[in-house]
Amino acid sequence: MNIRNHSVTKWKALILCFGSFLVAAISISMAAPKPSEPASVGMVALLAAPQKYDGKVIRTWGFLNLRSDNDGIWLHKEDLQAALWKNSFALELTAEQEKQFKDLNHTYVMLEGSLHSKGSEGPALNSGTISHITLVHGWSPYVPFEPKKSK
Repeated sequence: MNIRNHSVTKWKALILCFGSFLVAAISISMAAPKPSEPASVGMVALLAAPQKYDGKVIRTWGFLNLRSDNDGIWLHKEDLQAALWKNSFALELTAEQEKQFKDLNHTYVMLEGSLHSKGSEGPALNSGTISHITLVHGWSPYVPFEPKKSK
């Protein structure tokens, strides 16, 4: 009978050990950083509170302006034309990315990257910088329906 109790105790210890291992493994897998989707944020929200998204990967839409000294994404084409700098974010693009996205210059785009901001009241002309850009995709702005003109 003593051997039987010893055998049951071994099984209990083994099950307890295995259960503890399983709980630990699940906890570790849940705590492991997972690649996250970028936060989809409109330009108005980004411009209003850029510090809220500082250091975060974001997806936004705006007017792309590529110039070797001044790559940027603007709220609207008219903001670029009127030099409303606080309505823009500077872009950190590699030379290869500038070539790749050249055909999208002066069009509306969807863009993904990491936002860096000193706040909307910061000393920089623009509202921050977007770096580590992983996606720039052409985006057609909404064009309202125009009724056919009668002849």
